[in-house]
Amino acid sequence: MPNDLSLRVLVLAQFGRDAELLQSFLQRHQFSSHKVSGPDDFFSELERGAATAIITEESLKLSIEEWRKRLELQPTWSDFPLIVLTSSGTNPSIPSAKLSSVRFLGNVTLVERPIRSESLLSAVETAMRARIRQYEVRDFMSRQADSEEALRRTEKLAVAGRLAASLAHEINNPLTSVTNLLFLIRSATDLNEAQKWATLAEDELRRVTEISNHTLRFHRSSRGPEYAAVCTLLESAVVLFRAKLRNQKIDANIACDKDVQVFCALGEIRQVLVNLIANAVDAMPHGGKLLLRGTKAPHPATSTQGVRISVVDHGSGISRTTLHKLFEPFFTTKGNIGTGLGLWLTKDIIDRHHGLIQVRNHHHPRGAVFSIWIPEKPVGTNGDLLQKR
Repeated sequence: MPNDLSLRVLVLAQFGRDAELLQSFLQRHQFSSHKVSGPDDFFSELERGAATAIITEESLKLSIEEWRKRLELQPTWSDFPLIVLTSSGTNPSIPSAKLSSVRFLGNVTLVERPIRSESLLSAVETAMRARIRQYEVRDFMSRQADSEEALRRTEKLAVAGRLAASLAHEINNPLTSVTNLLFLIRSATDLNEAQKWATLAEDELRRVTEISNHTLRFHRSSRGPEYAAVCTLLESAVVLFRAKLRNQKIDANIACDKDVQVFCALGEIRQVLVNLIANAVDAMPHGGKLLLRGTKAPHPATSTQGVRISVVDHGSGISRTTLHKLFEPFFTTKGNIGTGLGLWLTKDIIDRHHGLIQVRNHHHPRGAVFSIWIPEKPVGTNGDLLQKR
């Protein structure tokens, strides 16, 4: 809800008794007002909060273009209403051609002097109602942003849960083998037999170490975007699905040039890969082939150099109706086991990387292809890669 500062009327009238008279008028009609001394003071107070402003034309000492530039710095929800008091007669303070350009400042209402109190009161009330509506839009946008951030956190927790289950399953097999091998070592009748079982146990423990290292690398946090080898990204993602791939008889292959690198937020791109691989695995419950491909490629529209990562499955493909809804939040084809947030979050991450995500079916054999394209170098000034949410 608007606070007291947000409902103020700023008054910029630098000559004569105009400011005093205007504030008296506003006070009589129960409007809170604040007198500003000049343009800089005006914009400073505007940042603190105001509903509208009454400005006399002679107080527009800055060029109209300068006012326009400064007003364009408002947030997206704001279209601050201005009430400009113009002069009547043949010698206005601002030439008529320039005064007409005042309208290009944005949300401007011109009130000609001498002022009829009814006209000024109507202008202030209209501006106040418009500003309150803008505050409602601001609050709605804030709630929407909070909701989207909550959805992102929900999906991240869901991904973490899926990975934890996969990791537990993956580690359980070698640990079971180690337990059996320890039993065989205790039961061994000679040293050579015990050493044979111990060597096998060491091999199984190395598997556990490998899985743990990949998992730690996968979830390693970084201070910001950095260069990463695409092959390493793909390998660290596939390791987490190894048990499920084996159980579902899915043959996974990685085709990637060793020198292909991409500048990205590692944790977020890994989350994208987990989402895409998980969907591909779910699409092949009875087995098939999974191809992960990483290659240098230009943007299809701008020719900007980047990297394309493709996840290709041999599942049943995606229906035309589903294709149009894939990236909508809460849309899922997995029933109660799906959150409907994975691909929505995936697209959000790729968009913030100034990237592109595409999906299509292939028919020989049948299946689906998800491709993401990311610039290989930092985008923007000072290496500013990610767009703000």
